[in-house]
Amino acid sequence: MHTKHLQIGENKINFESDGVNLSGLLYIPDTHKEGQKLPAMVITRPASGVKEQTAGLYAKKFAEKGYITLAFDPKGFGDSEGIPQMEDPFSVISDNTNAYTFLASLPQVDTARLIGAGVCMGAGHAVASSSNDPRIRATVAISPYLTSHVDYPKAFGGKVIAKVMMGISNPLINLCKMLGIYFYIPIVPFKKWMALIPATETQVGMKQYYGGEGKPGFAPNWRNKGNFYRASYIMTGKYNPFDFISQFTNKPFFMAYAEGGYSTDKLQEFYDSIPADKKSLMVCKDSNHFDLYYKPEFVDSIVEGADTFLKETL
Repeated sequence: MHTKHLQIGENKINFESDGVNLSGLLYIPDTHKEGQKLPAMVITRPASGVKEQTAGLYAKKFAEKGYITLAFDPKGFGDSEGIPQMEDPFSVISDNTNAYTFLASLPQVDTARLIGAGVCMGAGHAVASSSNDPRIRATVAISPYLTSHVDYPKAFGGKVIAKVMMGISNPLINLCKMLGIYFYIPIVPFKKWMALIPATETQVGMKQYYGGEGKPGFAPNWRNKGNFYRASYIMTGKYNPFDFISQFTNKPFFMAYAEGGYSTDKLQEFYDSIPADKKSLMVCKDSNHFDLYYKPEFVDSIVEGADTFLKETL
């Protein structure tokens, strides 16, 4: 897109990532003046999510605080090109890096104040992609779900079910993958047959947020299906957000998680391990993981806290 056509408020934009065309929503604060350069933030969405959901909500809220913000659909999701619904952590990390490049190219952006942010699984991706990228001056992790081979099976009822979901234990499915034939499974337990599988806390929360029209996470271009072929990186331990801590260069770090969120002990360990001289932790009381996706009392306080921290440290 021609950046000279950007306007105050919401802009539908496209940028390239690894030769694939991605779709995004770019927000420019209404306080922006011609010639002015503002801090800018990429906000990575949760697994399966699209830019019109919680990432877009946070993008709007941070824009109200004076940041140029970008929420985007990774390859294969929403309005972006790519293999449909392919949840590939390394691909999303690469998309993040290319999103930073796009933001940095805009004349309205202060490249000395470029920020990486993410929600849920996207928080881990944001840390991974910004950890040793010198362009990123601060990182914000919101309601992280630090998905790894340790905690992922817990979310879906155990290792056996998780392996079946990803198809990594089924020779026939693996043969189809080799032939370029992909299988998709529901992410949220809408289907009647899924009632046979005891729902985990994660699945209940997903249903409350993503559960169709009228729910807080409803978006017409969100799809309740996942292609978990490359997400097997998680189950096999090839991808783990904790692996990127050693690469994290000293830069301001802000984290917010729910008191009743998932694996809060691991979240605390992750926060304590981040090698940053300036960091801030917000634990949202009386909340669960998905409350931080959309409920104003939590979203507003997180944005306020992160904004105060960023303005003090950047």
